[in-house]
Amino acid sequence: MKTKKEEIKEEKKVLLVDFSKVSVQLTFEGDPKELDFRKSLGNAIRQASGDIALDEFARKVYFSEGHVEVPTEYASFILRIVKDKYNTPTQQAFESLLTI
Repeated sequence: MKTKKEEIKEEKKVLLVDFSKVSVQLTFEGDPKELDFRKSLGNAIRQASGDIALDEFARKVYFSEGHVEVPTEYASFILRIVKDKYNTPTQQAFESLLTI
């Protein structure tokens, strides 16, 4: 049985993601392209969110200068936004990026 401290630690798992360097395989052949999604993803999260914490997270993504700590509980929300707003290769890149 886990202690309360262990449960809290587990809940606060984060992924470190650099949204300025997302590797997307845009063509069937050739090398993946490194694309910057900070601005577009930050805006998309802000527009889709009704939550103050997510709005603050969107701001962090938008203005980031490197890796951003992404709480694991935000990953499914981000993937849903990516599915609605971006093409299949981008969706696949984000699935790889945000899956533990």
